[in-house]
Amino acid sequence: MAEGDTPHLACPFEDCGSSDAFNWNDEGYGFCHSCAKSYPSSEPTFEWADNDYPVKRRVNYMDIPVKELTYEGIRGIKPDVCQLYGIQLQLGEDGQPVRYAYKYPHTIKYRSFNDKSKTWVKDTGLGMTHLFGPSFNAGTSKRLYLTEGEFDAASLYEILGEKFPVKSLPSASIGEKFLQKNMAYLDSFETIIYAGELDDAGRRAADKLYSALPDKFFYVPMSKHKDANDFLTHGDGTDLMWAAMKPQKYSPDNFFISDEDIDKAIREENPYEYVPTGHSGIDDKIRGLVKGGLTFIKAPRGTGKTEMIRYFEIAMLRNPGTRVALLHMEEMKSTTYRAMATYHLGCNVRTKDDAEFNNVSIDSIVKAGQEAADSENNRTVIFEMRSHDDPLKLLDHTRTAATVFGADYIFVDHAQRLAYLSSTGVDGATSTLTTLASRMAQLAKELNIGVIFLSQVNDDGRTKYAASLEEEAIICIKLERDVESEDEVLQNTTTFIVDKNRPFAKLGNAGSIYYDPETTILTEDVPYLKGDIAA
Repeated sequence: MAEGDTPHLACPFEDCGSSDAFNWNDEGYGFCHSCAKSYPSSEPTFEWADNDYPVKRRVNYMDIPVKELTYEGIRGIKPDVCQLYGIQLQLGEDGQPVRYAYKYPHTIKYRSFNDKSKTWVKDTGLGMTHLFGPSFNAGTSKRLYLTEGEFDAASLYEILGEKFPVKSLPSASIGEKFLQKNMAYLDSFETIIYAGELDDAGRRAADKLYSALPDKFFYVPMSKHKDANDFLTHGDGTDLMWAAMKPQKYSPDNFFISDEDIDKAIREENPYEYVPTGHSGIDDKIRGLVKGGLTFIKAPRGTGKTEMIRYFEIAMLRNPGTRVALLHMEEMKSTTYRAMATYHLGCNVRTKDDAEFNNVSIDSIVKAGQEAADSENNRTVIFEMRSHDDPLKLLDHTRTAATVFGADYIFVDHAQRLAYLSSTGVDGATSTLTTLASRMAQLAKELNIGVIFLSQVNDDGRTKYAASLEEEAIICIKLERDVESEDEVLQNTTTFIVDKNRPFAKLGNAGSIYYDPETTILTEDVPYLKGDIAA
């Protein structure tokens, strides 16, 4: 609702009858969200509107009589430059500014002095397909500068010492008609240089110009201000002049080619950032959990997969400043928090009975869970997937966890549970998870986060439903455990095998980890080695 709106009024239209669906604004306009009628309209006017509300009628700036035209005092631009470009300030009968006028070929564009969003064209039938500015030709210069705004064109012309041709696009929304009409003129220059803000609209315009003139299209990097008129009015014209004299080769959005692109990529992007896990074998092979991609951990049923991923979650939280988001689809939140408290306390408090056996109070468990999660600094967020959620909803949750809660790592336990959420059923889940895998890999790269998927494999070692996640992953870790061993230590010892390592290329055995049945904690300190068992 806009500022000045009065909401929840009775609708004045007798055939509606709503008591609270009508909104009224201070310009004397209203809309009913029940009957969808607007006021004023073709319907009769209503006396109550004029009597009960102080209104401001919309002003048609074209109807205001103009007494005088001037080229003075226009956005810091010299009067002779304004006159050359056909930029006028039109004054009303009271001598106050009413509107600007920009002379285009065959038409005039107007803009309200007080409200720059209010623009209109004298004859829209002629179309806005012409460049704005004096009739510069190729003999004037080898280069032509283009801006996205009439003031900016005149400002840049002045900043460049009135020596180079500068024209403005009619708007950022240029199309094929514009290119067809102006292509011969643009192509007559050796170099076309775009000097406008590269926001979304500016990018679209620049991309179209680049596609038409790829070999001769350049741009001016903007640093201090967003456009040429801002540089002029802030006294920073010299900065823009030097930048304009050394334009950069343009590359379209999602394409990178220039010196600036290379410089920015190397200085600002840190490929394969990672946080060590604290496990010597894992850190030797993959250095830690990597950002900017997917890590895939796979194991057969009964291997203790959830506990293994929890080990990595705890490891990330032991690194100050690292934030995690956890999705454990097969356990309650209390289970997750109690497990974290168990690692924090060094003894088993996973159930009420376990806590009583170890003589740990509920208050101590709560405190340990809070400290393990570092809830004071909001470093752990747990989220859920509802039974009716599509698996692709995970993409939205991931973006929220990263952008709203600042999560560096997203842990998903486990991939097969996502398959069960698929609206196409388990049989159609593979297709859904394939889409999820490719989009999640791109999202991890875009947000520079690490996404760790846990997955179950069949007896033959194949990943059910989630093979695409494994393919998209930059690191894959396989868990091996002899659950049928008669030796208790061996039975509770899991070996890490790195079988895919795109960032660092090291593969193979990454050491072991031991599950202590008494404390229910994973530790790298295995009571004895497998070789000792065999002996």
